Amino acid sequence: MLKRWLSVIPVVALAYSWASAHEARVDFGLLSCGLGERGAETKVEAGSDALAGEPRKVLCVFRPSNGGPEEVYAGAFQAIGQDREPLQDRAMIWVVKASPVTQRSTGLLQQVYAADRSAPPPHPPPLIGETNNAIVLQTLADVHTDKQTDARTIIVLVTLKLLSSLA
Repeated sequence: MLKRWLSVIPVVALAYSWASAHEARVDFGLLSCGLGERGAETKVEAGSDALAGEPRKVLCVFRPSNGGPEEVYAGAFQAIGQDREPLQDRAMIWVVKASPVTQRSTGLLQQVYAADRSAPPPHPPPLIGETNNAIVLQTLADVHTDKQTDARTIIVLVTLKLLSSLA
């Protein structure tokens, strides 16, 4: 009986530490993006999957929750789904979340973000930083509602590059 419990303890500890790490994220601010023109037909690599489609350019403003200086990012995103065209006239807003111990710095969001494959449906998956996975972009709608979304288009990849900062 004792051997059975000893084999269960590491599994429970791992699950608890994983859940604690995800719950420990705090709001760092809001990232608001407006869509630009379509890019050329390309393949964008994320992990081991290749996504065929048209990356769309975005211009984003990051407003830190601590009242720090705003930053402007240029980038691109790629989506999958049936309704890509309705994204044309919409703005995208993400809540930027990070570990409480993450150091705030200029250009903090500059990296590639990929959809969390383990996220349960029906909500859009959060986007996890590939270089710094402590930084997560979560859609604003997903943060403020528990209602199921009728998401026909899911953003699966976002790349951000710092253009300017007032810091």
